[in-house]
Amino acid sequence: MLKLVGAMLLVLATSLLGFQMARAHRDRPRQLRSLIRALTHLQAEVEYQSTPLPTALANVAERASPPCSSMFRRVSDMLMEKGASVQAAFRSGIAELVADSALKGSDCEPIQMVAETLSTMDRAHLQTQFQLSIDALMQAEQQAREQGLKNARLWQYMGVLTGVILVILLY
Repeated sequence: MLKLVGAMLLVLATSLLGFQMARAHRDRPRQLRSLIRALTHLQAEVEYQSTPLPTALANVAERASPPCSSMFRRVSDMLMEKGASVQAAFRSGIAELVADSALKGSDCEPIQMVAETLSTMDRAHLQTQFQLSIDALMQAEQQAREQGLKNARLWQYMGVLTGVILVILLY
């Protein structure tokens, strides 16, 4: 009886790990879409409303969905309270975003490119930079969507089958 309970717990644990990994693959395209929307809001705040950058970032953080909202809030706070440079604030915010989400470091490179040009370019050049970054994020979202469908199912099966194989090997 104890062996049966142990076997069931082992299969359950590995299955949960597999499903957790699958969820990360499914969340990545959704988070990229949220990042695209947030970047579009930032573009509107900076270009059309001429809002100061810390205030624009705070406004974007209010409208964005988590975990992207926390990144923009952190960057805004660093600019307002600590007086950090735009590049350093975004670097710190992106590092936190990558740690707290399903996004990869390469997914956030377009955001860093925008951050490097925010304080140095005029509106016409900023519009081009924003559009390039949005296009890069859309391409990353499409790739993430394709890979997510394939890899999510793989992780689910692998979690369950790993548990079954371990039970067979242990008994």
